[in-house]
Amino acid sequence: MASSLRLPMICATAWERVITSQYALLCGSHYRHQPGESEYTISSVLWLKCAQSGCLWCLFLANQYLKALKRQTDEWPIEKVHVQFCAGPNCMPVVECGIYPRSAIVTVNGLKRTYELYTIKGDPAAKWITRRTLIPHVGWPYALDLAKAYIEECIRDHPECRAITPHPIGSAPLPSRLVDCSDPNCLHIVEPAPGTGGRYIALSYVWGAEAPCYRTTKANLSSYKIKIDSTILPQTIHDAIHVTRALGVRFLWIDGLCIIQDSEGDKYHELEHMRDVYRHAFLTIDAGSAASVSEGFLQNRRIHPKGATILPFICPRDPGGTFGQGEPTREAQIGMVYWVCMNGLGHYPMSFYTESDSLSLRDGKPTAHTAQRGWCLQERLLSTRSLIFTTQTLQFRCHSLTQNVGGAHHDDSNDVPRLPNAIFHPNQHVARGSGEWNHIHGRWLKIVEDYSCRKLSDPSDKLTAISALAEMFAPILGPEYAAGLWRRTLLEDLLWEPQSSDSGSSRPRSSHPSGYRAPSWSWASADAPVRFWSNTAGVPLAELVENTLILQNEKLPFGRVIGGSLVLSASLWQCRQTGHHGDEIEFEIHPYSSFAPKPFTCTARISYKEDVAVKELWIIPIMQIGIMYNTMQGLVVTREAVDVWRGAEVGPRRQGLGEVYRRVAICSFGDLTAKSEYMVHGIPRVNIELV
Repeated sequence: MASSLRLPMICATAWERVITSQYALLCGSHYRHQPGESEYTISSVLWLKCAQSGCLWCLFLANQYLKALKRQTDEWPIEKVHVQFCAGPNCMPVVECGIYPRSAIVTVNGLKRTYELYTIKGDPAAKWITRRTLIPHVGWPYALDLAKAYIEECIRDHPECRAITPHPIGSAPLPSRLVDCSDPNCLHIVEPAPGTGGRYIALSYVWGAEAPCYRTTKANLSSYKIKIDSTILPQTIHDAIHVTRALGVRFLWIDGLCIIQDSEGDKYHELEHMRDVYRHAFLTIDAGSAASVSEGFLQNRRIHPKGATILPFICPRDPGGTFGQGEPTREAQIGMVYWVCMNGLGHYPMSFYTESDSLSLRDGKPTAHTAQRGWCLQERLLSTRSLIFTTQTLQFRCHSLTQNVGGAHHDDSNDVPRLPNAIFHPNQHVARGSGEWNHIHGRWLKIVEDYSCRKLSDPSDKLTAISALAEMFAPILGPEYAAGLWRRTLLEDLLWEPQSSDSGSSRPRSSHPSGYRAPSWSWASADAPVRFWSNTAGVPLAELVENTLILQNEKLPFGRVIGGSLVLSASLWQCRQTGHHGDEIEFEIHPYSSFAPKPFTCTARISYKEDVAVKELWIIPIMQIGIMYNTMQGLVVTREAVDVWRGAEVGPRRQGLGEVYRRVAICSFGDLTAKSEYMVHGIPRVNIELV
């Protein structure tokens, strides 16, 4: 009966030896080989002839194995082909675990490769092949219905998500303004009374460079409370309204419509409550596929997967039975299954899985445009649940997991790290220096590293766009916050540097910021991805004496600063630049005693390309670390005019301070000898002001 089903695109040998072994596996037919396993030999001449005649299986083998086998030997008249269908962990044979196949191992003349098995939703094989391709129709009702089921499952079955939810579902305090989407023909802004509870969805998206004709202003607020002209709304806003209504939610928060864009007072008020907007939202819609607000995010993604071989699959009669049970029927169906190579060819084709969109940890293009934008990081991390409309498919993310809607594989090994559970419980005491405290501090540094890779339309928002996250970490790492650093760990946090340029590149860094943004010792002053050298096990070689910051708005303690300085008590080593290569400078440290009769050299990576020209440099030792503490890490600084980096209205300088310095780089050298040991501990400390 299996022979009568044979498709013209499969040769007789492949049909009888491979395809029908699936049939035997599922339906209990009698074969000499173990169910789920097949082995046969075929001449290379016949193999190639069948491939050239259009046999999908033989063509698959030729594409996957031919070149590799030719490298092994020039004479290979007989090919031995072994196929084993697997399920469960570690490619367990299906006959041992009794569940449906998820992968297959194909061995040709000893060359083994593993393949994941996928099919699309609605294919006859979908009842048995459980892995799915990505959903391309992200705005279709079936996709949004699946997303709704994921949301309900999270609310019902995820204890971690329930534990961090600040209010019961449906009773969270509503923001100052919302868009009422109950009638798509009469969209309007509502201003709930303070303390009013309910459900709303928040939107995270990229504005782009479009003219802001639709945004709320002091002039149109009154009319928007009656009706918003939907014809002026960009496509991303229309799509967000559609998804909100499809999920059965009435209210939608959109910053462009719910914040008065020409009112500084309203902006400051809403920034003060930005943390709560996303924390309290029932769900956040992440319009990741839209590079600008005019694009929208519900377009169909690529429908036909590429990078895989499509092969037929004979479906048994009884989808509910176990393997080896049930009988075939004359109406047996043939599905189509995608075979995706797991090894030998590098990686999954992108039509079958998604990977992390954490920019600091991955090369290549992100799967969401929102992963490139600074503001969107805190919007994602603060949200209890998110629907992410990536460039490939639709994802659901919550505090417990990230998964593709529809079941396609998602590799989240390098995903943006979630916020630690402890910061959602500010009254919970976490002892400084404990493993949990160090983990939370390390998580903050990783978040800053990811954030530093992202873009901001207004560079002066560098501290503001991460302020809501800083507010979340403050009860544990704070309370004192210093322009992106924490006073408690300030010495360790000073040890940051720009990440390497493009792979293999030695081009210098960006220019100094055109306007004041942060002190030079803060990572927020740099227009480059940064990484930290934090090592909490080190011995401090400096002491914080004073830290002064001037905030633009006192109600926003984690927001923009307009001036600042730092006074350290430390030794100061004079050195001189002797050369540079791209963004790395080489400098010579001057001797200080008979212990060091000759200068010695060190290198450092600068933050700004202008600093290539700086010749007179100093080192401030910060930490001594490593086994037996034989490595020193410190700041490389240069003299600066008092008012250049200090910013506005910092106030009078501390008595006894001499020259003012600014940060140029950080440096490290190990194997401390007598000369450098003397420099670390023998040179008297002075008070040094950094701006």
